[in-house]
Amino acid sequence: MKLKYKIIAIAVAGMFAGAAAAQSGSSSKVNAQDLNQNQAGLLNQQSMDLGNAKAGGKSNVTVKGVSQSQAGLLNAQKLSIGNAEGKGSSSKVNAQNVRQNQAGLLNNQEMAIGNASGGGKSNVTAKNISQNQAGLLNNQKMEIGSAASKGQSKVNASNISQTQAGLLNNQQMGIGNAANGGKSDVTIKGATQSQAGLLNDQKMNVGNAQ
Repeated sequence: MKLKYKIIAIAVAGMFAGAAAAQSGSSSKVNAQDLNQNQAGLLNQQSMDLGNAKAGGKSNVTVKGVSQSQAGLLNAQKLSIGNAEGKGSSSKVNAQNVRQNQAGLLNNQEMAIGNASGGGKSNVTAKNISQNQAGLLNNQKMEIGSAASKGQSKVNASNISQTQAGLLNNQQMGIGNAANGGKSDVTIKGATQSQAGLLNDQKMNVGNAQ
């Protein structure tokens, strides 16, 4: 009877060990085209994750024609593509024609492509990436390949744009920023920020090290 219990215990332990190994060695390969998210109204939240790598996972992501659209009040929009988080994690991202659009009041918009943190590594090629906002008291943020907490990122970006129109809006862009021991290698061609209206705030960081 004791031997039987021992065998069962070993089998259960083996199952958990296998699950842990699968989690730490997980991998994903994504080839996506023409993906759309749309929302209209009040207090909505929108999020999209494609091929993010965590806890030692690996991802290889190719995306073309991805869009997020929101209209209304107090909405939140977020898009993450191929981010690598945690030691041993790595992501390779090729993103083209990715767009975020928001219109209304007190909205929040974010985009993160290939960010690396906690020892993760990302390799990002981004082309024709845009963020657009119109309205009042909106917040817009973009990060491409930022490296933090010993993360490493390599970014080749072209035709990147942020556009805002309205009143009391906030606009930021960070490409390849390195902080807390992170390392970034960034090549940029054609990155623009545009604002129109009253009492707006505009900021751009490219490859800053902290």
